[in-house]
Amino acid sequence: MAKSSKKPGPKGIGGLIAHLILNIILRNAINLVSHIFIAVGNIAIRVFTIIVNTLRPIARFFTNFVTSLHERLGSYFPTNVRGKLEKNIVYAGIPRNPEETLGTTLMYSMILPVLTGVIAVTMGASLTIIVLTVAISFSIVWATMYVLLSLLIERRTESIENVLPDVLSMISQNMIAGMTPYNALWTAARPEFGPLAIEIQRVARDSLAGVSLEEALSNMVLRIKSRKLDRAVRLMIQGMRSGGDLPAVLQGIAMDIRTEQNLMKTMRAETAAQAMFIIFAILVGAPLLFASSIQFITLFSKIYSRIDVNVLSQQAQSGLMTIHGLSITPDFYFMYAIITLVISAFFASLLVGLIRTGRISSGLSSVPLLVVVAVGIFVGMNYGIGSFFKEMIAM
Repeated sequence: MAKSSKKPGPKGIGGLIAHLILNIILRNAINLVSHIFIAVGNIAIRVFTIIVNTLRPIARFFTNFVTSLHERLGSYFPTNVRGKLEKNIVYAGIPRNPEETLGTTLMYSMILPVLTGVIAVTMGASLTIIVLTVAISFSIVWATMYVLLSLLIERRTESIENVLPDVLSMISQNMIAGMTPYNALWTAARPEFGPLAIEIQRVARDSLAGVSLEEALSNMVLRIKSRKLDRAVRLMIQGMRSGGDLPAVLQGIAMDIRTEQNLMKTMRAETAAQAMFIIFAILVGAPLLFASSIQFITLFSKIYSRIDVNVLSQQAQSGLMTIHGLSITPDFYFMYAIITLVISAFFASLLVGLIRTGRISSGLSSVPLLVVVAVGIFVGMNYGIGSFFKEMIAM
């Protein structure tokens, strides 16, 4: 039977007193350390609170200063520029004013070229490359602002036009059920209709504020860049003025829009082959040709570097053929291929958008993806073909 091991306790009165004193000292030490940590934590919290309260007015002042600076910079632009931008901002449905948008874009278009110019100077680029880098950076900022605004307008218009037939049918059914045009509009403003429901609610609020229904509908058209909605509202206003059968008119407009949407779907299906051919040419054909050309240029450059071209030219003077070295370097052709692929991918995206939807702006959203994929495939093909011809080039 195994003996149970017991912890030996203090022996005698002296050991017991020593044990008690040790426990008291440890307990007091732990309490002291905990109080020190709590005090340090409270001090740190108080210091952090003081710093935050001190910096909060500074941060608020800086934010207000930057915002006011944006607006002041934007106010220096011509009135017609601000007016056109304000119209596009309304079409996009974003709560910003044109002065702030122009000022923000101007600041970014000043900061980015400076940064890219400093990077180019640090890398030891030539003056031409530095100037081109700064100019391209400046253009990219403004082009990005224009593209983003166009995409927002395109998405909002498309969202409204997709649900427009359902809204018109619902308004027509409500009027057939005996509702007034105002009540029919208010009932049709359902959340699932997205931006169009918000605009219909705004029309209803304007009507309650004393604006006539015709004027409120006309103002709604001015806030949406949609030819279909413009036609529907004009026919609706004309029907209300003439006292005709407005529900039947709305049903006819809805059927026409659905027919047009079906035709667009059919056109997209029939032009899918042409769009795929364009994408294949940009993503596979062009990168493969450029990568093969670079390898041939590299191969012949290696060959010409190992032979004396002048001697061969002197020997061939009596004949009809002269031999010269290559005037194109692989590095130059690589940059040329990159630039050509970027430009080709840009216009290919616009062309595909035009073929599929009938609007060039619809292809802007696919430009970054197509450019990145085309350049990435080209770099990968160049590396793969280069590895395949590596032994041959090393000869």
